[in-house]
Amino acid sequence: MALKPGTTLGVYEVLSAIGAGGMGEVYKARDTKLDRDVALKILPDAFVNDPERLARFQREAKVLASLNHPNIAAIYGLEESGDSPALVLEYVPGPTLQDRIAKGPIPLDEALPIARQIAEALETAHEQGIIHRDLKPANVKVKDDGTVKVLDFGLAKALGPDLSDLDAANSPTMTMTAAATKMGVIMGTAAYMSPEQAAGKPADRRSDNWAYGVVLWEMLTGRQLFTGESVSHVLAAVLKTDPDWQALPGETPLSVRRLLRRCLERSPKKRLPDAAMARLEIDEADDLSEVAAATAATASAPQQPALWQRPEAALAIGLGIALVAGLGVWSLTRPAPAPILRTSIVVPQTQRRTGTDGRRVAVSPAGTHVVYVADAQLYLRALDELEAQPLSGTEGSIAATPFFSPGGQSIGFWSERDLALQKVALSGGAAVTLAEVATAPYGANWGEDDTITFGIRGQNMQGVLQVAGAGGAPDVLVSIEPPNIAAHPQILPGGKAVLYTLAPGGPTQWDTAQIVVERLATHERTVVIEGGSDARYLPTGHLVYALGGTLLAVTFDLDQLAVTGSPVTLVEGVSRSAFTGDANVDVSATGTLVYLADEGARDLSVLEWVHRDGTVEALAAPPRYYTIPSLSPDGTRVLLDADDRSDDLWIWDLSGNRLTRLTFDPGYDDYGVWTPDGQRVVFSSSRDASVQNLYWRMADGSGTVERLTESANRQMPTTVSPDGTHVIFQQNTVDTRSDLLILSLDGDRGAQPLIATTYNELNAEISPDGRWLAYESDASGQFEVWVQPFPDVDTGLWQISTTGGTQPAWASDGRKLFYMTEAGVIELTVGTGEVFEVGIAALVVSAENYETSVDNGSRTYDITPDGQRFLMLKQSASAGADDPFAGLTQIHVIQNWTQELLERVPMP
Repeated sequence: MALKPGTTLGVYEVLSAIGAGGMGEVYKARDTKLDRDVALKILPDAFVNDPERLARFQREAKVLASLNHPNIAAIYGLEESGDSPALVLEYVPGPTLQDRIAKGPIPLDEALPIARQIAEALETAHEQGIIHRDLKPANVKVKDDGTVKVLDFGLAKALGPDLSDLDAANSPTMTMTAAATKMGVIMGTAAYMSPEQAAGKPADRRSDNWAYGVVLWEMLTGRQLFTGESVSHVLAAVLKTDPDWQALPGETPLSVRRLLRRCLERSPKKRLPDAAMARLEIDEADDLSEVAAATAATASAPQQPALWQRPEAALAIGLGIALVAGLGVWSLTRPAPAPILRTSIVVPQTQRRTGTDGRRVAVSPAGTHVVYVADAQLYLRALDELEAQPLSGTEGSIAATPFFSPGGQSIGFWSERDLALQKVALSGGAAVTLAEVATAPYGANWGEDDTITFGIRGQNMQGVLQVAGAGGAPDVLVSIEPPNIAAHPQILPGGKAVLYTLAPGGPTQWDTAQIVVERLATHERTVVIEGGSDARYLPTGHLVYALGGTLLAVTFDLDQLAVTGSPVTLVEGVSRSAFTGDANVDVSATGTLVYLADEGARDLSVLEWVHRDGTVEALAAPPRYYTIPSLSPDGTRVLLDADDRSDDLWIWDLSGNRLTRLTFDPGYDDYGVWTPDGQRVVFSSSRDASVQNLYWRMADGSGTVERLTESANRQMPTTVSPDGTHVIFQQNTVDTRSDLLILSLDGDRGAQPLIATTYNELNAEISPDGRWLAYESDASGQFEVWVQPFPDVDTGLWQISTTGGTQPAWASDGRKLFYMTEAGVIELTVGTGEVFEVGIAALVVSAENYETSVDNGSRTYDITPDGQRFLMLKQSASAGADDPFAGLTQIHVIQNWTQELLERVPMP
């Protein structure tokens, strides 16, 4: 229905018609309420008369209205006044890009800024899950100031697949098959459809990237890429006709030619996966002023006579002059190599506590941002800013192994709190779960095909797995038989093979591991490097990998999948995770190297006695990164987890001031608890190349280590019952996070659930009389201390803390219950008669200078049997870069590092 000037729809007065097409009629109108011009898109009658489609469109319009970017024309709302429902859009004056292309090729210095802005618009929309589906020059406007506005984002999906094609080459079309089932539908404009759209297959962001390549090609050439007499002919050209690459202007930069070829790959798997990479390729192009100068110089050069018109001698002289002149022009106009810049990011003291598993630093593909792990979350530092900021959405996640999406707009990581692989936007916001993964992955990589590949062992997952960047159920790419481990996988360019580390002996044996390539079609596995871990392929044609604390590089033939040179040492003293083998190194697509020096994983800790009267007394135990201090029942020894290079349990003898190592396995040994008689220690261990399960051994180190449980789930003991017959332990699972279980130490040693909910239950402690169980849970939204009867836990429940509380501990007489808060240690008087009674609470140790929490959520204090002294962990004032166990103090950054790589390890 045509609208005449002066017609009103709600508060909008129609001024004039703008145009019409398969998506509806468009009018310029005036918003009489806000006093601004808008565009009204009147929906087609077939659309208006279908209530189901109208309702679906209203839902889609809400999503599209969320797009907010300077290069995207905004959607203001949906006007439903009268019989002519209309979309209210931002009015963008000026010609379309189609109008500009009709005048001829667009010069590079004008075309590339336009292309960059279109790429930024696609990048923003794709990150929010919105695909244009109908990108074409007619849907792009270029304002007088050069600002680009992309129109009609997502409307092809919103309006649905029931529009008839009006223009053979330039209107949305559909196949005429299965109209009732909507299968085989082709949406978009035929000349700009991707091959998969033309074949009736679903569109995704790569479909938009195809259309982007078509638009860029047409801007540079001034002519339409795919033409034909009918829609069928156009679609046939899309499916079969190759672009005429010779039609591109001769001065087109190599990076732009590379971008076009990647956008116009017919196979989506080989096509440019992310619009952000288009932006990066355009940024890689030669400086526009140099392009313009070179073009002008070429145009103004004097014309030489034809070769056949010159004498032989004159020809030689002319060639010599031309050669010299050419070399001169080349030397003057070629860009100088970018300087290699070295700097460091100083990490504030308050951010330095980090997790132990996985890589702790990553750099964005553009080399503009660095993300690192500290204080159980992620911090983001833009290299053009002075300070890092906590990345919202990762607070308290106990994050590990960060990695960037190919476009750099999202950051993936593993959350120990949620037992999941997650992603969060570079700008922050709610973290999105991609896959439930109950154990820390052995490296993760986000490939250009928008899939995330990671190594895993345990929880019924083993080998190399892959999950879509949008999330879903992981697929197994490579199966590995235990006790072997597949770690640090990377899908090599072309998608036909995967590079990964094969550790035949299990965790921590990374220097004897193999770096292998496996062909995905045949699963033929080839060892390319003996000894080392965490290899990754760089676009320069190199493999870089870690051996001990050294970063090495070797040239690699991607076609033959074979090493072609000898390893060369690049960086010494790089830190590496002992458990996962991840080197704390990353390289951006633009050649920026970031790494952590091997200054140790953490800040040091010392132990101090804090008396009730406030007197402080230091223990003579040497500074280490200690966690979970546990006094023996007689108060003469301290069991400690030295969570540093040894990752073992140690015992400090208070009378002899002697530190003795209790465990020696190369895996993780931690979470030690005493038996009531002080004769044994129950602990968690990843020995035998397994997920951490329960073990015990004699406290004096005699005898052998005995395994208590066998499970695919990670298990950590927290307390042994006063009669010594049972151990309470926490178990991490995907479905219920951290549960409390009880294991009999007599008889068949069967484990049974004790408290299993959808929340986290941690740090359980049984009262001295064996009647009550105190623990912490986040059931209320934050961690608080709770008490239930024991062993009949279902007969009562008391919430002890109300403003945050963790790490409960009982006094030896059972009349007081202690727990940790941000303020410090709280002492609570309790009654343990027939009914549990809560009395008066008081702060007994201030948190100032003392550890109130650590990344693994374990205990940071203990109480002497007489209740008069508190054993506290304190950050050591002597911690520094010179100490082998010092904390994360700085991140080293080398920009344009690949120039140095190519000089030191030249390609054959």
